[in-house]
Amino acid sequence: MTQTYSHNPKPFSGPIAFTLKGSTLTVDSGRKVHEVQLGAVDTVRMTFEPGRLAQRSFRTKVIMKDGKSFTFNSLDWKSLVEAQELTREYRAFVKALCDAIIRANPQARLIAGKPIGLWLPSSALAVASLLAMAYLVWQAFQMGATSVALLGILLAIVGYWQIEPMIRLNKPRPFRSEALPEELLPKAS
Repeated sequence: MTQTYSHNPKPFSGPIAFTLKGSTLTVDSGRKVHEVQLGAVDTVRMTFEPGRLAQRSFRTKVIMKDGKSFTFNSLDWKSLVEAQELTREYRAFVKALCDAIIRANPQARLIAGKPIGLWLPSSALAVASLLAMAYLVWQAFQMGATSVALLGILLAIVGYWQIEPMIRLNKPRPFRSEALPEELLPKAS
């Protein structure tokens, strides 16, 4: 059975098409066509990539045993300001791809989230930033600068709203092809 997925990964790029057939994945960027043997896949990593205010983007990165890799995401860019979320298409393709990779190479690792060496410092910096903001707000209240304290509270809320999903969703953990991490897939309607 053949499964396909196509998207524009950036606002001013051409489409990239992926065709999955058996244990072979064809990646067509318009300039080059690559045949990927899924038995040579070492790791599949699914992550949450923050987008603009109203957009959530999810990314899947496939890393080969020789170190080469390719990525695809859940957004199809139409222009600099317009992107379409490919919910059903992305979910179906990621599921089919992970199943095909595990069939071709049962030792392939399926990992959700960022690498621990990136996630841990990012988490620590986020917590430290929020604690620093709380301290500054407290100091502003102590000095009687209520408007500055309220502005600090507003900035802390916006910061938490933006940072919390990146930290929570990108916590590194393994997953199985039959149980993809739902939080790293666009919400099915």
